[in-house]
Amino acid sequence: MTVKYLRDQRHTGTVAEIAKLKFPFPSDEHPDYETLINEPKPVISVGEHNGKDLFPDIVVVRRPGQWLTMMAEVETADSITDETAVEQWLPFSKCGDLLLYVPFGCVPETKKLLKKHRIKVKGIRTWRFRPVWGLDVAEA
Repeated sequence: MTVKYLRDQRHTGTVAEIAKLKFPFPSDEHPDYETLINEPKPVISVGEHNGKDLFPDIVVVRRPGQWLTMMAEVETADSITDETAVEQWLPFSKCGDLLLYVPFGCVPETKKLLKKHRIKVKGIRTWRFRPVWGLDVAEA
């Protein structure tokens, strides 16, 4: 198995776990919300940029219809780059409220990229796996 394969598997699992923990829709409080996951296979686009559909990792829509409520992008330590900021975060942020989930310890680097490229996000959250307790998500 390659390092990229293992990283992709970790990313897919992290996206699913964050969606389950932080976006448990529909719920009793929000029965009209639905959470859709674009990992590992794209399901719902939030818009278009440079002729390509935009597929953030997690999308929450309001039903009936498909009214975009919020979206989240889950990053790994090696995906927090200028290219990711320009090609993903910036276009996503122009479509609606974007939450960024970055690995614990990557917040300063993420904030520098957001400032450098003038990207406004709804919030930054950190994630990490803890051996006994599982996924730990916190507001940055």
